[in-house]
Amino acid sequence: MLDLSDQMANQQELQRALAALQDAHPELDTLAALVLLALRESPPAEKGISSALLARHLNIEHALIRRACAELEDAGWVSTQPAGGASPALRVSLLASI
Repeated sequence: MLDLSDQMANQQELQRALAALQDAHPELDTLAALVLLALRESPPAEKGISSALLARHLNIEHALIRRACAELEDAGWVSTQPAGGASPALRVSLLASI
């Protein structure tokens, strides 16, 4: 378990990475940039990362994650495909390096 100082350091690191990404790509809104950072830090997966897993990991509503993924796909940052079955989840793969 992380102690408080480790948690604060991780938050500061995330804030710096988020600010740097948004400085480099001002067209990205905060949520889209956060999703990109989460995808970059995720272990590679052959079929991509589940949008439902991203939502749980980021503690953000799944519908908001799906919308950010759709915007990122339109901009050419990621590709998405249905996760399958009755699930509304998407499989998201990072296309562009950040």
